Amino acid sequence: MRIRFAVAAALVSVLSIAACGVTTSSNTPGSSTPGSDTTGSGAAAVAGAKRPNIVLVMLDDARVDDMPYMPNVQRLIKRPGAVFSRAFLSYPLCCPVRASVLTGKYAHNHGVRHVHYPAGSYQKWVESGTHRSTLPVWLRRSGYHTVMIGKYLNGYRDYVKARYGVRNAPKDPGWSSWKATLETYNYRKLAIRHRPGGYVSYEGRYGTHVLNDIAVNVTRTQAANPKPFFMWLSYVAPHVGTPHEPGDPKLATPHVAKRDRDTFRHLGNVKSPAFNERDVSDKPSHIRNLPRIGPKLAAQIRETRQQRVESLQAVDRGIGRLVTTLRRTGQLKNTVIIFTSDNGYSLGEHRRPSGKILPYRESLNTPLYIRGPGIPANRHVTQRVSMSIDIAPTVLDLANVSAPHQMDGVSLYDVIRDPGPRSRPLLVEAWHANGRPQYTGLRGWRYLYVEHATGEVELYDLVRDPHQLRSRHDDPEYLAARTQLAAKLAATRKCDGPTCRG
Repeated sequence: MRIRFAVAAALVSVLSIAACGVTTSSNTPGSSTPGSDTTGSGAAAVAGAKRPNIVLVMLDDARVDDMPYMPNVQRLIKRPGAVFSRAFLSYPLCCPVRASVLTGKYAHNHGVRHVHYPAGSYQKWVESGTHRSTLPVWLRRSGYHTVMIGKYLNGYRDYVKARYGVRNAPKDPGWSSWKATLETYNYRKLAIRHRPGGYVSYEGRYGTHVLNDIAVNVTRTQAANPKPFFMWLSYVAPHVGTPHEPGDPKLATPHVAKRDRDTFRHLGNVKSPAFNERDVSDKPSHIRNLPRIGPKLAAQIRETRQQRVESLQAVDRGIGRLVTTLRRTGQLKNTVIIFTSDNGYSLGEHRRPSGKILPYRESLNTPLYIRGPGIPANRHVTQRVSMSIDIAPTVLDLANVSAPHQMDGVSLYDVIRDPGPRSRPLLVEAWHANGRPQYTGLRGWRYLYVEHATGEVELYDLVRDPHQLRSRHDDPEYLAARTQLAAKLAATRKCDGPTCRG
C-alpha cells in the first residue's frame, strides 16, 4: 500500500489525488527502473512538489527516555505525527544499523557486521560493493536531490585518509551533495570535505551548531530547486566525545555546549527496575561477572546521563530552526520528517554502566517519530517494528521509488495505516570485530529469545517482564515456548527478503 500526496492539503479530493498524487506501479512516471542509471522523461514531469521532501534525522546512542527533554522534537515532530513506541533494532550498534538504513537489509545480508574491520566499518562497506546500490542511489535515479550531512559510517575518515588523503575524501555513490564529517567525535574539531565544494575545518565551533547551520542552509537552497530532496541529517550527540571538561566522570561523556552545561543537574539516574539489578544469576556470564554498582559509580552514571541530555539541547534547537525554515520557505506541508536514533545505550541497567550491542531493552528500543503529509497526528503505533531495516522501504514508499532487490524490512507507512498485529519474525543479531558471531535471537510481541555463541540462552516473557529481569530459559513452564522459538530462529537467522517478512 503506497501513500498519495496532494500538492496542497486544501485541495485533497479524488480529482486532485489523481492529478497530483503518485501510484505504486514501477511503470508509473517517477518510479525508478531497477538497474537503470538515468530517469526517464516521466520522472522529470512528476518531480518537485508532487513527491514529498524527506528528511531523516538520526541521533547517535539516544535513548527513548531522553526524548521528553527535547521540547522542539516533542512539539514539532512527535505531536503532529506518528509515534512508534515499540521501535526496536535488529543490531544495536551504529555502523551495522546505518548500513541497514541505507539498504533495508539485516546485517547478515548487507555484510557490515561491526564498527571495526574486518567484520565492519566503512572499509567493509566499500570493499563489499554494497555502497553501490543503496537508498540514495535509488532516490537520485528517480529524480531526487540527495543530501548527506554529518556522521556517516564508522571508519570513513581513516579509510579515505589512507587511500585519498583527508582533503580529497570522496563521496559515496548516490549523493547529490555530500557533507559527511571527517573529524566526528571531537565536538570542537569538526571537519567536512564538501562535495561539491572544498575541505572545511570548523575547529573551535561546537559541532552540533555547525550541522544545524548546514541543514538550514540546504533547506533554504532547496526551496528553489524543482526536484524534491532527501536529506539525511546525522548528529553525533549524545555519543561520547571530546574535548573533556573539568569535572567529567571517568565514564566517557559527550562534550556539552557552554550554554547547556549543568542545565540538567537535577536529572538523577534512570528510573528502571533493571538499574543495578540485584540478581543476575539468570544472565549470561558476561553479565553475571559484573559487580553491583556502588555509590561512586552510580554518581558517574548520573553525571553521564546529565551530560547526554545536555548535549541534546543543541540538537533540539536545530530541529526548531529546521522546521521553522521549512515552514517559512513553504516546504513543510510537503516534507516528511523521520526522527530516530541509530541505537540506545546502557546507563546502569543489568549492572552495565555504559555501552550497547547487547539484546536488552535500553539498547534495542529507540525513539521513532514520523510527521508529514498523509501521516495522522497523534497516531500511536504499538506494533513492534525493526526500524533499522524498515527505514529504506518507508522512504521508498513515500517517494514512490522501487528498489532493484527485495528488502528485508517493510514500509512503516503501511504500519501506520494498518497498525494491527503482524506475525513477521524480528531478528536480533550481533558479531565480534573479527567476524565471529556474538548472538542471534528473535523478538516477538511476547518473547525475546536469544542464543549466544557461548551456548548460553536467554528467554524473556516481555508481557510479564518488560525490563528483562528474569530469563525463563530454564523454567519448565516455558519449555514449549523455548522449543518453538529455537526452531523458528533456526529457520529465520539466514532469512533474505520475503522470508524475513513472515
